[in-house]
Amino acid sequence: MAIFEDSMQDVMWTAPDGTSFIIKTLSSGYSQKHIGEVKENPRTSVSHSTSTKGAKKGNSSSSSSVSTSSSKKRVGDSNDTFTDLGIGGRDVTLDCYFIGDNHYSESNAFRKALCQIGKSKLQLAYGEEFTVNVLNFEVKNSLVERINSTIITVNWHETSPSTYPKSEKSKQKEIKSTVAKTKENLASTVEETAKSIQSPSRLASFTNKFQGALTKVSNALDTASNVSLNSIMSDIMGQDLISNSFTITSQLGVIFQKAANLTNQTKNIGNSFDLPSSYSSLFGGWQALVNSLKTDSLKSTISSNYTPEQVDELKLNDSIASSAIVSVAESLLNTNFETRAEAVEAAKSIVDLNDSWSDFVDEESSRIVDLGDAFIRDENVLDVVLKAANEILDRSYKLKVEQKITLSEDKTPIELAYEFYNESFRENPDSTLDYLIRTNNFTDDEFFLIPRGREVKIYI
Repeated sequence: MAIFEDSMQDVMWTAPDGTSFIIKTLSSGYSQKHIGEVKENPRTSVSHSTSTKGAKKGNSSSSSSVSTSSSKKRVGDSNDTFTDLGIGGRDVTLDCYFIGDNHYSESNAFRKALCQIGKSKLQLAYGEEFTVNVLNFEVKNSLVERINSTIITVNWHETSPSTYPKSEKSKQKEIKSTVAKTKENLASTVEETAKSIQSPSRLASFTNKFQGALTKVSNALDTASNVSLNSIMSDIMGQDLISNSFTITSQLGVIFQKAANLTNQTKNIGNSFDLPSSYSSLFGGWQALVNSLKTDSLKSTISSNYTPEQVDELKLNDSIASSAIVSVAESLLNTNFETRAEAVEAAKSIVDLNDSWSDFVDEESSRIVDLGDAFIRDENVLDVVLKAANEILDRSYKLKVEQKITLSEDKTPIELAYEFYNESFRENPDSTLDYLIRTNNFTDDEFFLIPRGREVKIYI
């Protein structure tokens, strides 16, 4: 036992109330994602626009301009200039050992501190102290070896050291305003692309691609929201795609938002409580839609430059995919997350969804050789996604922590509810019991007695 203890490292964790714990662990480390932007050398691009939105009947306006802007994409060229936006939050998972005659009281004090609301501090065996949220933890009491021991496995996620200076409502209002502006820009891109096409064959190709993209949206929405929006899509698909391209793309943005809200409503009223996987699975429909827009006609081939028709299709598909992504990001702001782990999972999922599409567009846009077709994505898409994800992470520390306990003896649900949900059990025992049963998916036999060795989830 002495050799075992000698090989351990000391880690310090300071709870939200300021109480510090020196905990023992066999190893420590973290995973981390680097965040940044790559700005290429400024490229001159020519843009043409003809717009009728907001104009009186019979009036239209057109403009042509030459501008120099910075195209942003991911690291892929050694000649690019990397703009460091910082390091993403560290994810730390530690097995915390409590050994000896006092292992139960010491581990129990640590367990209770893990359930406190608020940000905390973590100091590993090396490096600086940093601010973290407790996502979840699991308590294990060995039934065979090292009986006088308790192991608590804790998942921490690094968060900002101070709260965001804006109120939650002001942040959400800012993001929603950016979303509206982004969707209008994306609709304008489709409109400008359609109106700039002069070749009849190229126009026919664009119309065909537009029709195919709308069909993919219609098919994916049922999967994403579990509610049929086909009647609305049928009305859209019955319109003239070229003359109404701005209106149609704008309507898609509205539909995406409705579908995303329906998705979250389904999550909020669902009976499944297998978190966070129950929430992350709801991204499946949106992932399928975005992936379907990575069409074979656009995917890279060796030594192949884009044709004008492929440039049109890339701009069209990016506008649709980006509109879907910002809609999902906006809808997350109104989601009532149950646990910290669930909120973090949702934030990661929306960032991953955007990263996946951005990687694809960045790779494919490098095949555009005509300077006049230079394709620059709307920067607001990334801005919306990161702000929404950061806002979710910032309020995640106020949410419940998932605690996993392996029972060392047989217990009834009533005993567990009384022990871990004492206050709510006294106020409403039936509701508390139902919550305990639901969150653990207890079987019929377990309604009466939960066996020794069974893992139980507690949300505090």
